[in-house]
Amino acid sequence: MTLIRSLNIFLNMSINISKIELKKFIFSAYLFVYLFFIGETLYANENIIVQDKGNTVYEKVDSKVSINELDEPTEKQLTEEINRYRRLIQSETFDEADNAAKSAIELAIQIFGTESKEFARALINLGILQNATGQYETAAQNFNSAIEIIESIDDRLNLSLVEPLKGLGKSQLEIGNFNQAKKTFNKAAHITHVNEGPHNLIQMEILESIVETDFRMGNIKDVRNILERINILNLKKFEENSIALLPALKKHADWQNRLGYFRDERETYKRIIKIIELNYDKNSKLLIDPLIKMGKSFYFIDRTVIENERGMLTGEMYFKRAIRIAEKTDDISDREYINTKLTLADCYIYEGLIGRARAIYANIWRYLSTSDERLLLRNEYLSEPVQIIEARPLPRYASNLSDKNIKPDETATGTINVSYNVSARGRVQNVKTEASPKEFFEMKQIVQREIRNRVYRPKIINGKPVATNALTFEHTFLYNLTDLEDIRKN
Repeated sequence: MTLIRSLNIFLNMSINISKIELKKFIFSAYLFVYLFFIGETLYANENIIVQDKGNTVYEKVDSKVSINELDEPTEKQLTEEINRYRRLIQSETFDEADNAAKSAIELAIQIFGTESKEFARALINLGILQNATGQYETAAQNFNSAIEIIESIDDRLNLSLVEPLKGLGKSQLEIGNFNQAKKTFNKAAHITHVNEGPHNLIQMEILESIVETDFRMGNIKDVRNILERINILNLKKFEENSIALLPALKKHADWQNRLGYFRDERETYKRIIKIIELNYDKNSKLLIDPLIKMGKSFYFIDRTVIENERGMLTGEMYFKRAIRIAEKTDDISDREYINTKLTLADCYIYEGLIGRARAIYANIWRYLSTSDERLLLRNEYLSEPVQIIEARPLPRYASNLSDKNIKPDETATGTINVSYNVSARGRVQNVKTEASPKEFFEMKQIVQREIRNRVYRPKIINGKPVATNALTFEHTFLYNLTDLEDIRKN
């Protein structure tokens, strides 16, 4: 058995020492093996797994670089590898980015050692990539290692901790450790307050992550309070540049929609529309998207609106204005134009005004039948029923199972299968639902109710809406095996 393989076995053993001491040992062993085999091609056929108390930090990929090329690694090589990693991340070439990130880790170890900010930076880069590719458990380990290194070099309130804390919080959030994620994000925000003051702009992304965490935890009141705080910070940041404020306002409106504050969402879009009108003109192409979003907000019932006012609320006027602007705009693509026209037809379908909807669908059909390129769009938009309102997420877990107590060996996956028809008026008919296991009747009812409440743009043939039969939908969920046993007993 080779020395490298023996070292691998030893590194895979559980060693009862601190992480920093273990890293020192790994580095020393790494250099020993490196020098022992000098003159040969090292690592060509070996995958070295560096361990942190039994947890994989990173795995070295097969290398095509000879020992002569790695004899004296330089900071320039490390910088080039990090820049290559960044380019690959931007182009979403994740496999190659993974190799670049791991190569940067090895170079950082050789040049600066395992108690260096450079090594921590390399671990952070790998963690970011692992988050992007769904490897949340491994990413969390790398972020934790980077945090420990930075705290040992500097202090527990150093600004360089913010980025790995954000990455760790995201890992914890996606794993389902909501409470821990919130603590991590709050720690990152606190560090920015200590270093830059309570109104600093560095904390914006962190606050948005706290909002997402609170939303998943169901802390709606906290979400609204933090959103207002974010809004105030953005207003301060862009008080002299209203155009630069637009992306922040759009994000704010999206959150208001998710929370169900549709009247507030409309007020935000009114502000967006006013900013565009003042800085451009009242027929600017930039108005189309916020006008459509404004119109779609009227599909939802705002519980804060008085009951007798709800019947008067409609988005028709906003869809019509968007169409007028689209028709006056020269530099608009067929896709943008048709998307805009369809919003009004879909609005009429939703409101049951089928005659008005038919006239627009017929007009769109004729427009999209004049060239091969347009025929492709016609097939995309009109060949199948299209759900007009995006569905709210269905429950991922049954009974009392939640993100907090998932144990793979104690859970199983259930399914709800639905078949249904969509009429020429866009309404769902003949719904048939089956649950597996059949005992999860409550989940079956939730899914069935969601399907029944849907409204579709019907399939269009020769410019006319037609019915579509035998559509299917499947929802999967997790359930606890003991819960199923309890249901069967009762």
